Amino acid sequence: MTSLLSGLTLADGTALSYASFWSLPQAALLVVVFALLGFIVSFVSAQLMPSRRRRHRGSGTIVEEDVEDGRERGVVKWFNVKKGFGFITWDDGEDVFVHFRSIRGQGHRSLTEGQRVKFAVVRGQKGPQAEDVSAIR
Repeated sequence: MTSLLSGLTLADGTALSYASFWSLPQAALLVVVFALLGFIVSFVSAQLMPSRRRRHRGSGTIVEEDVEDGRERGVVKWFNVKKGFGFITWDDGEDVFVHFRSIRGQGHRSLTEGQRVKFAVVRGQKGPQAEDVSAIR
C-alpha cells in the first residue's frame, strides 16, 4: 500500500493515471493570449498617457522628457533667406534640414540663427527633415 495526499491509499500494482488541466497546445495558446493582452494594454496606455522621449546626453546618461505635443525642440543653426533653407540643431546635437515651406506662418517665412523652434521630423531624401516648424516664444 502506498499513501497518497489527502490520506488516500493505493494498492500495489494499481494503475495510476494523471490528467493535466491544460494540454500543451492549450497552454501555448494561453501564453500567446496573455502576451497579446500585455501588448495591447501597453499600447493603449502609451496612447493615453503623456508622451515621454528618451534623450541621450553627452555623459552617456539617458534623460526622459515630457513632450506635450509630440514635436521636437531645437535651435536654428543657420538659415539662408535667399535660398530658402537651412539647418536646425536638435537638442540632442543632430542637425535637421529645414525648407522655408516647412515653416508655419503667412507671407515671408524665415528663421533667424539661434532662434528656439519646435518641429516634427520626417525622413527626407537625404536624411531627417523638419516639418511644421514654429518658433518657441
